[in-house]
Amino acid sequence: MVEDDPGIRDVLRLELSDQGFGVRTANSGEEALALLEKSPVDLVLLDLRMPGMDGLETAQKIKSRWPALPIVLCTVCAEKRFERFIGNEIKAYLPKPFTFHQLKETVSGALAAR
Repeated sequence: MVEDDPGIRDVLRLELSDQGFGVRTANSGEEALALLEKSPVDLVLLDLRMPGMDGLETAQKIKSRWPALPIVLCTVCAEKRFERFIGNEIKAYLPKPFTFHQLKETVSGALAAR
């Protein structure tokens, strides 16, 4: 999971862990890429708006290196600029705020569809 807000990152990490998912976290796109180089993951839950490398740039870099890795994009507002990436770089979109049930369903669905 890539989320720059430490409070949100901790809550999501705890919730996903409680739901049985193994979770690694990063606070930036750059940190996520470094973590992926060290060990593979099954899915990336990625915030859109982050300082430095935003979610779309991070997704594009992830897909250039690991094309089969599913990415779920999370953001507060829908933005036209990433709609063209749904299905290519981005597997699914999860609008904030979302419920823990929506989180689990979206992550589970993206994992099942890979």
